[in-house]
Amino acid sequence: MRTPLCAVAVVAMLATGTAHAQPVSFQGKTLSLIINSKAGGGTDAAARMAGQAMAKHLPGNPQIVFRNIAGGGGLQANNYFTNQVKPDGLTIIAGSRTQISPTKLRSTGVKYDPSKYEFIGGDANLGTVMMVRNEALPRLTDPKAPPIVYGDIDGTRSGLLVSMWAREYLGWNLRWVIGYSGTPAMLMALQSGEIDMTANQNAFRIMPILKSGKVKGVAQLGVRNDTGVIESRDGLEDVPLLSDLLKPKLDDKARDAFERIQADFLVNKWFALPPKTPAPMVRAWRAAYAEAIKDPEYLRIAEAELGDDFQPISGERLAEIVNQLVATTDEDLAFVADLRRKYDLPVQ
Repeated sequence: MRTPLCAVAVVAMLATGTAHAQPVSFQGKTLSLIINSKAGGGTDAAARMAGQAMAKHLPGNPQIVFRNIAGGGGLQANNYFTNQVKPDGLTIIAGSRTQISPTKLRSTGVKYDPSKYEFIGGDANLGTVMMVRNEALPRLTDPKAPPIVYGDIDGTRSGLLVSMWAREYLGWNLRWVIGYSGTPAMLMALQSGEIDMTANQNAFRIMPILKSGKVKGVAQLGVRNDTGVIESRDGLEDVPLLSDLLKPKLDDKARDAFERIQADFLVNKWFALPPKTPAPMVRAWRAAYAEAIKDPEYLRIAEAELGDDFQPISGERLAEIVNQLVATTDEDLAFVADLRRKYDLPVQ
């Protein structure tokens, strides 16, 4: 009986391997890309640009159509995607940081779990850099001096989050002024001396300011490298990572909250297949994204639309980040909310 059983086992293994090796083809198919925001916004532009590039690199040269489903800050589209779309590899969704944020996932009416999505790829929010005018720098850690004036648009940006943790655990001497009309106005206020400190993530904005010699970078959120480790941004290696400054000062509770909340600012735009999409389809889409982000034409357009520091993220890495976000506890969120209240800052 031993030989026939072995033979059967080998045949079964070969059959399985053959099935797995069967190439996926989208020939003659029309693909659908759901965009979870209205037409004309940043997510819409990124989705159409990447959607065309991915379709170009999928086997079979399929057509792709775009469908905007706006409502609830992406909630309506994601609920539909999870509960109505067949996991056949023919429909994907494009979203942004908001729809995978722990705060958003606690909204009334959320019927989706992004940790179950099959992520294709996306791009990173490059680490926010904290900038202080040189003449104000001595006051940053002097509690007896007049406080550093930090300017912000609405009190919800990653830079303000950075400054709040630094105030609490590094003793930065800060007070906040909120209400600037936008990033240009805020950066102009920094350069004119109207405020002492602010933050931004766009290289084309921050590098000229830092090179002026009037402003110094004092901390950055950094970027996640290919192995998942947070590291300094290119060209900003002399600006310390906030995580390196903070972690020696944090207890276990604060460290857990910081790491999960920091992950909330790592992703910009993302693309995903529905839960339970067959693995061969997932691999085909991920391979198409990997090819798209090497395509010179796509990179040219992406850099024009998203900035020359555009940084793609693989589907595998996105899944790790999203799993970390979904694991954020109510205690983590309450910890950060209490910090905001302590300093009279808006609570999201």
